[in-house]
Amino acid sequence: MSHRLLLLLSAVLLATGCVAVREARVLPGPADAALGPASDCEAWADPGLAATLDRRTHSTERSGNYSELLVNGDAAFTRRFENAATADVILVKTFIFAGDELGREAARILSERAQAGAFVVVQYDLRGSITGADDVGALLADASLNGLLGELPLFKEMRDAGVVVVPTNTVLTADELEGYGAWLAGAEVDPDKALERLWKVLDLVDHLDHEKYWITGTRTPQGGLALQAILGGMNIASEYGYGGTIAVDEGTGRGGWRDTDVLLTGPVVNDIVDRYFDVLEYHLDHALEDGLRERLNPPQQVTGDARVRFVWNQPRHGNRRSIERLYQALISATPQDQVIRLEAAYFAPGFRVGRRLRKAARRDRRLAVITNSKESVDAPFIVDASLFEYRRLLRIRPDLALYLWRVNAAEGEATLHSKVASFGTCGPVIIGSANLDAQSSEHNSESVVMITDPGLRVAFDAMFDDDLSRDSVDRVYRAELERQGFWQRLKQRGVYRLGWYWL
Repeated sequence: MSHRLLLLLSAVLLATGCVAVREARVLPGPADAALGPASDCEAWADPGLAATLDRRTHSTERSGNYSELLVNGDAAFTRRFENAATADVILVKTFIFAGDELGREAARILSERAQAGAFVVVQYDLRGSITGADDVGALLADASLNGLLGELPLFKEMRDAGVVVVPTNTVLTADELEGYGAWLAGAEVDPDKALERLWKVLDLVDHLDHEKYWITGTRTPQGGLALQAILGGMNIASEYGYGGTIAVDEGTGRGGWRDTDVLLTGPVVNDIVDRYFDVLEYHLDHALEDGLRERLNPPQQVTGDARVRFVWNQPRHGNRRSIERLYQALISATPQDQVIRLEAAYFAPGFRVGRRLRKAARRDRRLAVITNSKESVDAPFIVDASLFEYRRLLRIRPDLALYLWRVNAAEGEATLHSKVASFGTCGPVIIGSANLDAQSSEHNSESVVMITDPGLRVAFDAMFDDDLSRDSVDRVYRAELERQGFWQRLKQRGVYRLGWYWL
């Protein structure tokens, strides 16, 4: 997320500069990254854990699903576009819907399906989809006489083609948008209005719709509607769609990022579609027409053996930290000598999750974490918070396998944007939109799925091992962190302690 606000707080921190934690490259060995014995399978079948998750995450596990891991945008968007090509229903939700090459291709496919008679809805976060001064200018040019904003050309074209377009978290007036555009462009602010502008900017990014869904439904010969849902970390923009390829967007110059989605069919998709319509009603501020939900979200048949739990946050809707509580419970449930694997674009866990991770380390659970370095991330200040947490973990167990992602543009994996985790050997996998940071637990609408599926787990472990084994990560050692100077360590502590709420 490019709109993170610690850029504003950094002016009050004392130290500057980047952290180098890159001495000799050492790949993980069996002692610190391999999975433990398969004897933990029984622990994950404990009905008490399921009851705890039901209560603490306000969710229900659904059996009878099919799950398929989609690694990087070349796999995820190929499947998205294939599913949409013949779909009778398409429900899209994204934080960013860019007007770049990938975004225009997605808009073309959605428009063609709408013109062919499909029911197509697109929800996009307006603030997330304002990518620069050109977008601000286009919105201002289309503003109405009463100051209300128009739409970017991409969305006007989709609407004209019959797509139902619903912007969320809208900037209400042209005047507000003009101020936001000036801030994005780095314009100087009148000192007398500096504080007022600061609070406006904070409010603009305090609540974002960060969920991502690509849901398609196809009519069956029997007249039913077979639904598929793809969700995870990927927005609709070239850096997501080009992940895993050497393609570069000619307009933006962006190549692919490393990201992860999952495809699901079966009964859990009903929960996901219900959530989609709940958010739609929330932003429309009125109920959908009678019978629409029933027609577009009929009960789904058993399609596989995966057990899936769908969990979401929406702080403005009164549901905060459900995903954080999911992580807490699974970290605590991981048996002794087993490994917890985390891959997060932004790793700055709050008090609750951080405490569980440190407690797990003290009690002989192993930990493997991959997050961005300052060279690979789009918000460098958050790496200071990551290194502060890394230092605390390594002081407990110096052998923990903690890594920083390096830029790997040659393979279409520049920035790490994945938000995934696994627990133990037989334990579940988490895939979704939520990072381990304050934005995801305190501010944004987010969603994840917790999946128990041996086949998916094999694919997940192979993906994680591949991320570790290629020239993509640098291991962080306690000795390197302790050798950093006083001001560097003070900066890292300050970013986390003073600025965590905005991370």
